[in-house]
Amino acid sequence: MAAPRFHGILQEMSVRTCIRRLHHLIVAAGLVALLGQCQPLPKPFAAAYKGDFSAVQIGPRAGLLVLPIAGTAELEAGSKLASAMATALRRHEVTASTGKGHRRSHSLWGSTAMTGNGRLRLTWRLHNAAGEETMTIVQEEKVRLIDWQQPNSALLAQLATNGASAIDRRLRREERGQGRRISLAPVTLGSVDGVPGRGGRHLANAMLTALDDAGVPLTEEPADDGFILLASMRVTPSGSGPRFRKLEIVWHLIRPDGREFGKINQANRVPAAQLQGDWRRLAQAIAQAGAPGVLELLRRDPGG
Repeated sequence: MAAPRFHGILQEMSVRTCIRRLHHLIVAAGLVALLGQCQPLPKPFAAAYKGDFSAVQIGPRAGLLVLPIAGTAELEAGSKLASAMATALRRHEVTASTGKGHRRSHSLWGSTAMTGNGRLRLTWRLHNAAGEETMTIVQEEKVRLIDWQQPNSALLAQLATNGASAIDRRLRREERGQGRRISLAPVTLGSVDGVPGRGGRHLANAMLTALDDAGVPLTEEPADDGFILLASMRVTPSGSGPRFRKLEIVWHLIRPDGREFGKINQANRVPAAQLQGDWRRLAQAIAQAGAPGVLELLRRDPGG
């Protein structure tokens, strides 16, 4: 039996912020499309503007050059760690590379040192295009000296992953302080309540997969500038006889301090037997319909 569809007129999204209704956006998009038909067709690859952009200041997310890391036991390890860091930063929506940057690229300098208590200290210094230091982050990891003297790719990747996460968190705080939203806030999936049988586990896994596929950044622990996604399900008689039930799901997107930013409502009629059986297909249908709503809410987040 095919899983019921959880999109269309039965799904709605409401946000407790100053957001225009969705149908206003649809109307506006239609007007733009009509106006576009009245304009001359643009030439392929033609420049839209010809102004002087020499004074425009770009942020580190738009261009970051990662330099070889100093202080490694092997010179090659410094280059490999820089490459791993650039890869990890790109997963956080930072355009990072180890090649040649452009004249307005920011640069990331890293250095390492073993401390007396058997820990590895990594210091990351971010410089703007003028060479001014704008950020310093100190990262400490428990690493055996023998492992650091000949680091393998797994160790370098883990060090880079942790360092990139710390840099991303600092960038997010600065972006919020400047009133900018450059990247999506991370989401932690919380409790999924009221799901019959073993459906809660399947629904949680399905939503995590759907959010990841939609490009939503996920974290296992709530971030200070992130969101927590909670779900509650209610099953009631559908009014169509004993063979069917009405399923209502509400996804709450809340800040770590408990403030609700928005919610997504889903509802549909499903066969009663399906609620006690294998939930995987039903969970996938619910998650695939709900994840785009979460992404839309995150895109409307002004920060703070």
